[in-house]
Amino acid sequence: MAPAEREAAGRPILAQLVGRDLRGRFAGAFLLTILNMSAYWFAVIWLPRYLQLQRGLSIFGSGWWTLTFVAGSLLGYLTFGAVSDAIGRRLAFTLYCTITAAGLAVVTIFWEAFQTEPAVALGSLFVAGVGTGTWSCFGAYFTELFPTRVRGAALAVIMNASRGAQFLAPLLIAAVGARWGLGGGVALAAGFAALAGVWVWTLPETRGVRIDAGEERARGVAR
Repeated sequence: MAPAEREAAGRPILAQLVGRDLRGRFAGAFLLTILNMSAYWFAVIWLPRYLQLQRGLSIFGSGWWTLTFVAGSLLGYLTFGAVSDAIGRRLAFTLYCTITAAGLAVVTIFWEAFQTEPAVALGSLFVAGVGTGTWSCFGAYFTELFPTRVRGAALAVIMNASRGAQFLAPLLIAAVGARWGLGGGVALAAGFAALAGVWVWTLPETRGVRIDAGEERARGVAR
């Protein structure tokens, strides 16, 4: 371990995360997780209610539509790793976020255009689910972003604090829904997905980084 790394490792973990060498990366990863998590939970939690109240589906019908989204998610989780290894972490993340945003936009903002073609809407919901495969990114990507001395703490703080921030989601949905209906609230998920797909480019690309070849070398390649 280099002298600078040894000195940094002697500080409290949280102090290291907000230290000069890591605070930009930590803040960027934190915001990326909040955006991605907001896109997911805004869709998953409110989609069934939106389909029932605004689109007239029964509980049974909305359940099948939601299951379509979940089936797409399973495919996304299984494919994201291979795609990110092939084209890079950031490009794969943006691609999947774009898929989610487009699919959710069809079943909310552009519902009127496709309401007579349920197969298109169902297909869009499946595609939106595929895009949530971004969750398969975080373990590998953040492991490559952070050095060993703070890696576990960085992932724990980012993931759990981001989840805690989601308590604001119902308040935001209620505020938006009062003016634009639940469809407008669910459409926020598409916006968050699009923002996440852009924000990931503020972080370094890590495909091909050898994290077992020394912390300094790995971080140098990441930059």
